[in-house]
Amino acid sequence: MEMKGKRRAVVALVAGLGLAAVTACSSGTVKSEEAKSAVFSIADGLPDHLTPGRGYSYNQYNALFAPLMRLSADGTLTMVQAESMESSDNRHWVIKIKSGWTFHNGEPVTAQSYVDAWNATAYGPNAWANSGSFANVKGYADLNPAEGKPKTKTMSGVKAADDHTIEVDLVTPDSQFPLAVATGPAFMPLPKVAFDDFDAYDKAPVGNGPFKVTGTPNLTVSMEVKRYDGYKGPQPGSDGIVFRFYSDLHTAYTDARGNGVDIFRVPVDKWPHVKQDFGDRFSAFKAPALQFLGIPLTDKRFRDPRVRKAISLAIDREAVNKSIFGGLNDPATSITSPAHKGSPANLCDYCSFDPARAKQLLAEAGGWSGGPMQIWLPGGLGYEPLFTAIANQLRQNLGIQDVQIKTLPGFTPFFEALSKKKVDGPYRGMWGSFYPSMAELLTALFTADGGGQFSTGYVNERMAKLVEQGNASGDAAEQTAKYVEAEKLVLNEAPVVPLFYDSYVYAWSENVTDVEIDLTPINITKVKVKR
Repeated sequence: MEMKGKRRAVVALVAGLGLAAVTACSSGTVKSEEAKSAVFSIADGLPDHLTPGRGYSYNQYNALFAPLMRLSADGTLTMVQAESMESSDNRHWVIKIKSGWTFHNGEPVTAQSYVDAWNATAYGPNAWANSGSFANVKGYADLNPAEGKPKTKTMSGVKAADDHTIEVDLVTPDSQFPLAVATGPAFMPLPKVAFDDFDAYDKAPVGNGPFKVTGTPNLTVSMEVKRYDGYKGPQPGSDGIVFRFYSDLHTAYTDARGNGVDIFRVPVDKWPHVKQDFGDRFSAFKAPALQFLGIPLTDKRFRDPRVRKAISLAIDREAVNKSIFGGLNDPATSITSPAHKGSPANLCDYCSFDPARAKQLLAEAGGWSGGPMQIWLPGGLGYEPLFTAIANQLRQNLGIQDVQIKTLPGFTPFFEALSKKKVDGPYRGMWGSFYPSMAELLTALFTADGGGQFSTGYVNERMAKLVEQGNASGDAAEQTAKYVEAEKLVLNEAPVVPLFYDSYVYAWSENVTDVEIDLTPINITKVKVKR
């Protein structure tokens, strides 16, 4: 998913669109006063940052902040604080925002609130995770020079024409830009108080969303938010949310069965049991997301594409999907998924199960003589059975006797190991797209400014140019043709091993209704509490 900290990371996550569980909390039972006041709880991991430009705490962002627009699961764009977003050439964009909106402290939300937040996110020395979301905005390069400190703190391509008008100039035309604005946390606004002390603000942010922080959050245990009465968007169906933080989502699974926590992401190894345990109180959203084996491409043992293709051909995805996922995922046959608009199937000729061809390719590449092959993954999230199965298949089908599983305690140590290049073998990778465009995933995983510090490490400039050409086109068929050509270029070199098109699998207790899982991934405002 990151070796610059420039966009969002979900190589091991999802963080991206998953729940990174990294700290312990005992949930207990839902308090009676919570039920009476229509409060529900979400099992989550320790928030890395509560400022949208800085991290990946998506559930918290969706509660505390409101976007300019929202993208529904069916691809429909709905205006939230934006009144309109228009362009005649896909390069110069004019965003009109509604008046009367305020932050939780009463400060008006203006165009400048957005411009200041975007500049802070893009400013290289801040090293905020979602900086790369602005890589195509004019002036971004000035805030991120190859050497030395930037001479300016603002992008020339972003300005507030007046209190209600944002103007954005892009380096290259991008028809997908409204989708990025609608779904990327980097595009949220910040109040003036945030700029007094970013770190202090990060612990209890003042947002413009449907809920506001109440009390003093203990971000290693729990965080409570309550309905913001001044919110001008669609009103939430509850009075508040308690975020409970877990080190192991298996505990959340047990708690939810006893109605002790209300909504949680189901650990992978529990997928085959979720229907039996929760009945119709679960959802497996077919996401625009790819699970893959990341490959340390600087390691000489993996530099030959035939080695990477051999690993892929040795994996029986159908058998793994049935035994590990309970059939809730789909084996990957390309890089982009069916949920990515226009994505064709079966582009990957080494994603089928063919052990004979796998052994042949490995032999042609000189065989395996590099010592043990270690597969790295974050522990405590239910991934161990999946990668144990993959390790067994590599032993059996490639004849590599010593294939080991290397777990680290949660996502934070795992991300740190990736960023410091301490991972010396294939690793659990995943990208959940902010929006269902082939361009988003290809850009995120295979360009220098794409996935931030946990990206795949593979950059293909020719592919990037094809994606740019697709983005610039106003014709859907031409867009798709360019994206498909770009994907074929990547597949030819096999920089990653596509595994599965991911599903976001969530379950919920008997305390709540109207739970909708989509790109967000939890549509927080729709949840209702049974009284």
